[in-house]
Amino acid sequence: MLIQRAGVGTIPPPGFTAPPWALLVRQWNANPAPSSFTVTLGPSTVILGHDDSEAADHLAEVEGDVEGHEFGWDNESPERTVNVGMFRVGWRPVSNGEFEKFWRREGKGVVSMPKSWVVEGEEVKVGFSSEWFYFGFY
Repeated sequence: MLIQRAGVGTIPPPGFTAPPWALLVRQWNANPAPSSFTVTLGPSTVILGHDDSEAADHLAEVEGDVEGHEFGWDNESPERTVNVGMFRVGWRPVSNGEFEKFWRREGKGVVSMPKSWVVEGEEVKVGFSSEWFYFGFY
């Protein structure tokens, strides 16, 4: 959701301070390129979610006492502890171009094409032009 909304008018919450992007870009560019497209993680014990009472959420809203109250999505409860073995994962998100290559070579019939993409003939369109529209989150 954040990637889709970036730079298109999302209003930050009160008191939000924007990161020092120019400084961060200089720092990131100074780092050497990764030697691999993947990193190895684990084994580890991961704690996901939290114990949240929906009744307590409602009561906090009604009483206006939300200070220090923990809110969460309904799928974040209850807290779960999971033991994860060693695994490799990409160090950055997959790009649209990378996914399109995968989808064309081995993903057809296995993985659905994203609903936000339009196929005309052999051309996959992602985004917006005067002829077609991007179908996104909003």
